[in-house]
Amino acid sequence: MSNDMKVIMENWRKKTLNEAPIQTVGQLKKVINSYRLAQAGKEAGKKALEQIIDEVPVVGTLKRIWGNAKDAKEIVAKMMGAEDEFKTQTGLDLLNMNDNVSKIVDDRIEQNFINRFLMFLNGLEDNDPIPNVEEKFSEFLKTTFDQHDVKK
Repeated sequence: MSNDMKVIMENWRKKTLNEAPIQTVGQLKKVINSYRLAQAGKEAGKKALEQIIDEVPVVGTLKRIWGNAKDAKEIVAKMMGAEDEFKTQTGLDLLNMNDNVSKIVDDRIEQNFINRFLMFLNGLEDNDPIPNVEEKFSEFLKTTFDQHDVKK
């Protein structure tokens, strides 16, 4: 009976991931952690990343975008800076910032935001949806710069 249950659970996990790939904070953290471990040359990370790529094919494309990013900060920065036309059809699209906003804002301010955004993500529950980075960036600017904001 346990082998049958294992097969059922594996199929259920694959179906669940394929229906709504990378929509939650927990799924995002899993992808980032697996990528970081794989980049560090850890065998467990490589295997986990291969499994995620099998389940969510868009992650293979993300590997090319993320390049040699070594930590979550670099990964989020690369997602924020991805071309506006780049779409994954997942919750990761919420991490892509409008290219024109990124051009206007000083890099140091963006880095400060990314640090705070990662702290915010760490405070969320795994089942929470991935937040919209542009909305959070707008809130950050208003809080930091006396209610001033960059509007598109």
